[in-house]
Amino acid sequence: MARIRPCGCRLNRTSGRGKQIARHCVTYLGKVSISGTHFLSGCTESAVVGLWDAKRTSVAHDDSITSSNGILEIRPFQVRLHHLDGMGEATVAMDTFQVARIAYCTADHDVSPNVFAWIYRQINDDLTFQMDCHAVECESKLEAKKLAHSMMEAFKKTFHSMRSDGSIHKSGSSDEFPEETSTPDDG
Repeated sequence: MARIRPCGCRLNRTSGRGKQIARHCVTYLGKVSISGTHFLSGCTESAVVGLWDAKRTSVAHDDSITSSNGILEIRPFQVRLHHLDGMGEATVAMDTFQVARIAYCTADHDVSPNVFAWIYRQINDDLTFQMDCHAVECESKLEAKKLAHSMMEAFKKTFHSMRSDGSIHKSGSSDEFPEETSTPDDG
């Protein structure tokens, strides 16, 4: 039996194929369009600070529109964000994100260690694209880190499958997932 969290989230439910699905109770902080196509450590910080400040302002004014309780599921190929009703019991809307369109994710933010954010390449109706930074607040720093780890696993499974079926071709690099290079200033 799955554990139930205060937000009404049943954690680690089983899919129809018998595989565990990690479900995380979160507060969706929102999204902000950002510029750029090369994302390095710290690239989500200003967007997250803006979303965090908007959340704090809405809480001070008792405005529930800015942020909402939800359940974030990270699976191979897609991430699902279930927006819950005011009681935290039923899904009122769901956003789906294709893992292959996620350009960057992190659980390392100065504003709060409980924030997990990702940059998503949104394709518009006119076939142009925009980069949106989405952020959620988790119940703890550990939960945010677990989301980052789950996303890494989803990336690996998604890109392994895409490579196997020929959707992407192996580059000349021997590293499947190159590590971010650090400089002495990174600490």
